[in-house]
Amino acid sequence: MEVAVRICVVAVDTRGGVQPYAALALGLVRAGHEVRLVAPEDFTDWLTGMGLDARPLSGRMDEAARAAAEAGYSGGVVPRGMRARLVEQSLVQARELLGHAEGSDVLLGGVGGSVLGRKVAERLGVPFVHAHVHPVGMVSSELPGVLTPWMPAWTGKAGNLVGSAITEAALTLPFGAVSRAVRTRVLGLPRRRPRARVDAPSLYGFSRHLVSAPARWDVTGHWFLPEDPGWAPPDGLQRFLAGGGPAVCVGFGSMVGADPAATARLVTAAVRQVGVRAVLLTGWGGLRDIAGGDDVLVVDQVPHSWLFPRVATVVHHGGAGTTAAAARAGVPAVVVPHGVDQPFWGGRVAALGVGPSPLPRSTLSVGSLAAALRTTLEDEGMRARAAVLGERISGEDGVTRAVEVLDRGVAGATRHR
Repeated sequence: MEVAVRICVVAVDTRGGVQPYAALALGLVRAGHEVRLVAPEDFTDWLTGMGLDARPLSGRMDEAARAAAEAGYSGGVVPRGMRARLVEQSLVQARELLGHAEGSDVLLGGVGGSVLGRKVAERLGVPFVHAHVHPVGMVSSELPGVLTPWMPAWTGKAGNLVGSAITEAALTLPFGAVSRAVRTRVLGLPRRRPRARVDAPSLYGFSRHLVSAPARWDVTGHWFLPEDPGWAPPDGLQRFLAGGGPAVCVGFGSMVGADPAATARLVTAAVRQVGVRAVLLTGWGGLRDIAGGDDVLVVDQVPHSWLFPRVATVVHHGGAGTTAAAARAGVPAVVVPHGVDQPFWGGRVAALGVGPSPLPRSTLSVGSLAAALRTTLEDEGMRARAAVLGERISGEDGVTRAVEVLDRGVAGATRHR
């Protein structure tokens, strides 16, 4: 690197969606760049605790997740009642982001960060780097659409083309009202983005061992946070895991659902039917209200990098970050997708033979979850494939690779801007 570049990373997502960008930001700081990470206000303390220059955007993602669950929203068309609130909050956040990003040479973000970040970059006259943790960003016949896992495999490249077109539309059209309001009422930009403007090349923070992608894409490997040297597991958790017999981990992250207590009861009944012990991760408290017992331990948040390799199976919602962490751990996974991109990741887990077919949350039952758990515990071929995948992903350094790509591309572009 010849010159330090001032980079504003925009991450508007749940904790699992912000975490990869925190890892990337730390890598850019280590490389000598000046980095500011902008994320929802409930993550500011967590991010500054890592040593990052973190700035808040108004609004808490835990509250947004609960509101979406109560409204039955899992992606696609935004309900009318949510739309007005989304526009008003976006106007506030756009003003905040414009202030936080002032003086930056480049803005960077994924699906969530690009909604506002791309427009603020245009207002500041600087490049925007699309840095995705999903295979999105263009219409292509070379891979399936992330939001169309139901597209039959026999449709081949034609199905891929249609699926990726649907995905790209679904990622942009619901935010049309937000885009128009932010551009005209906050940033003073034309109603539509000039066609001649081209963003910097896209960056992809996932592993080719988990998802195939066109050779021309800059796929770096996953962006994992480094281990926190100051963190130590609770004594109760260590004793529980050492208690004898297999233990599984169950956690659905921010997917609290409309009735989290019912989910907790279902999960508890399933693990007891199989006869295994379970660590339940509550996320934002969704699995807290359960019956106690020596075979179930309820904890809040534990680093996935520490916990997942110490259990026999991980049951999760299929978020991109959690899927990557479970794959790196080298253990099978049972994916219970709640919506949006999660069925896609569940499909990838099944296609690679490192987990059974995904179990949609809408049809999840004690029996189906118990059967899936038995498969992961008894299928030696599945367990062997999961171990091999874990070794391959562990051998990648996605953050270092991403920094190298950015140094070559973005740093050069900003020096000659």
